[in-house]
Amino acid sequence: MELKYSSYNKSNHKKDLKNIYINSFIKAERFPFFLLKNCSKGKNVVFNEVSDEGNLVGMIYIINCSNFTYLMYLAIDEKYRGNGYGSKILKDIISQNENVVLCIEKVDMDTYGEKQRRKNFYIRNGFYETNNFICDGGIEYEILCTNKNLAITEKMMKERYEKMCNCRVTKLLISKMFNVNNIEFLG
Repeated sequence: MELKYSSYNKSNHKKDLKNIYINSFIKAERFPFFLLKNCSKGKNVVFNEVSDEGNLVGMIYIINCSNFTYLMYLAIDEKYRGNGYGSKILKDIISQNENVVLCIEKVDMDTYGEKQRRKNFYIRNGFYETNNFICDGGIEYEILCTNKNLAITEKMMKERYEKMCNCRVTKLLISKMFNVNNIEFLG
C-alpha cells in the first residue's frame, strides 16, 4: 500500500470526493461542501484526496491549530473500507503531527454498535480517551487525542473553527451557521 496525498484544489476527482464526504457523514455532522472548499485555500487547512495506485480511496480534512492538529474528517470510499486504508492514513497523520485531536459522536447504550466500533478503531490506531466531551450543533461528541497528557480546553475546541479559514466573511458565515460561540464544553 503506497498512499498518495494530493490537495483537493489540484484534484481531478472533486465530484468523487464530494460523494465520499456526503456518503460518510450524516447531514448534522457535515459542513456545506462549498465551505470546506473555500476554507481549503487557507494556510491552516489540509484538504487532501488519498489515492492508492491511482485509485481514489478516501479523503482527509485537517485544521492546524496552535498546539494541536484537528482531524475534522477522515473518510474512506465504501468500496475500499476494511482494507487498512483508514489505519494507514491515521498512522501517516500521527507521524507528521505531534498532538492530533478529533471528535467522535458520543457512544451511549442506544447507539453502541457502530459508534463503539468507530471509537475502537481510533483507540487501536493511537488515540486516547480524554474524558472530555462537547455539544456542537446539538450533537454530543467525545474528544480523543494522540497525546494522553494534552489538556483539552474549551478554547482549543473553539480555535479549530477560528483557524479553519482566513476569510473574515467565511468566518462570519461559519459562526452564524454553526453557532460557534455556543459550543458547550462538557469537560
